[in-house]
Amino acid sequence: MIYTTSDMATAAYLLMRGLRILRADRAKGKYVFTFDDKNNEAFDLEQAYLRTEHPNFDAAMRKIKRMLNEPRAQSKSPAE
Repeated sequence: MIYTTSDMATAAYLLMRGLRILRADRAKGKYVFTFDDKNNEAFDLEQAYLRTEHPNFDAAMRKIKRMLNEPRAQSKSPAE
């Protein structure tokens, strides 16, 4: 059985839980991770992951990354 997700954090969790990743692609600006789900457990693992605090941590990391990548307004020092 094949299982796919476009969420990098979910893919990392599935990999951490022992699922074998078959492919990692980027298509039309989105990631696509494909797993060998021979025991038909990926969906249940993903749901277990979503019930933890880890998705909140991942969202906070993405927010910080966006803040660091945003263009900053140019400011002058008081001496100028």
